[in-house]
Amino acid sequence: MVVFYLEILCVLLYGTASACAAVGVLRDRPRGAWWGRGLFFGAAALHSAIVGIQSAATAGTLLSGPNIVMLASWVLAAVTAAGLIVTKRGLGLAAITAPVIALLMVTSQWMHILDPAGADNRAFYEWPLLVPHIVLVFMACACFAVSAAASVMLLYQRRLMRRHSAQVLVTATPALDTLAKMARWAALVGLLLFTGAMLIGFTHMVAQFAAMTHAHCAGNLAYLAPRVALSLAVAALWAVYAVLSFLAPWVAGARARALLCLGGFAAMLALIAVSAG
Repeated sequence: MVVFYLEILCVLLYGTASACAAVGVLRDRPRGAWWGRGLFFGAAALHSAIVGIQSAATAGTLLSGPNIVMLASWVLAAVTAAGLIVTKRGLGLAAITAPVIALLMVTSQWMHILDPAGADNRAFYEWPLLVPHIVLVFMACACFAVSAAASVMLLYQRRLMRRHSAQVLVTATPALDTLAKMARWAALVGLLLFTGAMLIGFTHMVAQFAAMTHAHCAGNLAYLAPRVALSLAVAALWAVYAVLSFLAPWVAGARARALLCLGGFAAMLALIAVSAG
């Protein structure tokens, strides 16, 4: 019950941090930016403590659906916190990712409530490559989140420029070239990591099917079909984005590439939701 209350507090902290960060970025309020950074670091620290408490309570974190979602939220929080430390321009990223982190935490809690016995699939845990597979997926998701956040900020700045708004002169976000470079390189790294995760997953699926065939076992792998389809969709979207960004930027404009980036990130979130279900 204590962890439950801590999670509620953490979600509230992330929400408040997002609001303060948005005020600091959009209104150019130094006090709002200061509070946004401080609250986000506090929420991330509490988030880490929650993950540690849950892991200690279960003698090691079980990679079940709810815990996978919680781990995804923590990885995204860690990447955002690193961005706040490395660059003064990371506040815009925090304003966008904080609500996503809070939503993932709430989703994890609801999955625990609705399916308290869902963490009992021992055969799933006994796969030795499960940990590197999931870690690569989450690292790829974090890179895609950075790319999507950079694309959102790029679209926002371009909108201000089209309207000839003076707000573009005081907005605390990186320059357009910097955002475009951040988006495409984060996407490329994420695509490489996700490709590695897919290779591990598909190899495991083929080996599992071969073992079932050899043992004349009538097992059903149909539950993997949505994951495979979404994985291929995610890889295809980000591969097209990488090709358009690096090899053929003249084919599609910056706005079209940014929207494609956001579509790829949405597909990635859908994949995680289906895999955790």
